[in-house]
Amino acid sequence: MSGRERSTLIIGPSRSGKTSSLIIPNLLSTSRATIVTSTKDDVVREMADSTRAHETLLFDPSGTVPTPRGVRRVGYSPLRAAGQWDQAVVVTRTLVDSTHGRHLEGSATHWAERAGALVAPLLHASSLMNESLSSAITRVESRVAQDAVEFLSERYGDLHPSVSLLRGVLQTESRELSGIWSSAAGIFSGLRSEAARESARDGLVDLDAFVHSQHQIHIVSPSHVQHVSAPLVAGFIDEIVQHTYRRHHEGARLLLALDELANVAPLPRLASIISEGGGQGVVTLACLQDLSQARARWGESAEGFLSLFPTTVVLPGVADMKTLDALHHLAGRELVASPSHQLTPRGRSRGRGQQWIERDRMSIADVARGRSGFALGLSPTKEPRWIQLTPAYRDPRWSSSLSRSRSLPPRSLSPMERDSPERSRS
Repeated sequence: MSGRERSTLIIGPSRSGKTSSLIIPNLLSTSRATIVTSTKDDVVREMADSTRAHETLLFDPSGTVPTPRGVRRVGYSPLRAAGQWDQAVVVTRTLVDSTHGRHLEGSATHWAERAGALVAPLLHASSLMNESLSSAITRVESRVAQDAVEFLSERYGDLHPSVSLLRGVLQTESRELSGIWSSAAGIFSGLRSEAARESARDGLVDLDAFVHSQHQIHIVSPSHVQHVSAPLVAGFIDEIVQHTYRRHHEGARLLLALDELANVAPLPRLASIISEGGGQGVVTLACLQDLSQARARWGESAEGFLSLFPTTVVLPGVADMKTLDALHHLAGRELVASPSHQLTPRGRSRGRGQQWIERDRMSIADVARGRSGFALGLSPTKEPRWIQLTPAYRDPRWSSSLSRSRSLPPRSLSPMERDSPERSRS
């Protein structure tokens, strides 16, 4: 229904079948490298026990998720991309926007922008000085920047933007500067625990190898840590998306299967990924419980999600009235034939005919209740149709792939993990 290069929006409440009927079949059938987000480890365990011949990786920003047998843990550090100044600016922008959202108002915009202006040069300096991510975060929390200024000035000269930007921020009036440091420290709130910092030291992903593979990275972010881990998740996904764009002409392809999108992976540039990604190798399956989640995270831009995504799949049980009303109107109206009886003035039947009546294709109640075993699909032309859904464990195309039970010996660290930059810096 959606086509190979089109992204799809999946709307449905918890336990409506999004994972079993839509996410897992796509994970088993795709030939792309895949990033999967979820709040629990059930999907990564399903894939680890499946007959897939490709590697299953786990990124656990909270450091609290057990590693299923046969799964390799990976980490993320924004310092890798921050070694180039222009990329340091992009990485910092992603971290800031994921922390504060894109629809800031009033003074919040100032503090977010100034925090980004402070953090970008500090991340760049830490990367060039081969510091660990823990050391870079400690630098921000301890409000230490003079050595970074001196290092960048010696490396680039006083006219480089990283030097002039950092010096300018540090010359801010003391009370305002204190607020900027506080806002900057908040960006890394998800890495204040020992467990979270340990997870960042797991082996970094070989981006070139990954985007040309059929491996899967599962990002598991439990609900109690989502708010603080969201910037790291968004930064990790954005790094891989941008690398796919750069390597698309070489055959790189990526599927983003993003469950609980607004909470786990609030990508600041989601709209551009959906609109431009298809032509650059990136296709997205984005899952929301309803559009109110999108409005809370992306503000007014969420009003255009039903137009932004080429196809939409709606499962039964949606209760948000704005979502239901939008879907009801998108379904449109239709002409239906209605039988009519022609009567004489005395009330006798003169004949039968038919007349055409315009009516809604489906009511709000039809959209909300749906049909048992079906989902409502909206094609790129927004033509509605009912799509039969079968849970993967009941569908012979997928059930055999999910039935393998493996007994693997404990896994030793690979050379990449043992010698990863983050482990060597820690």
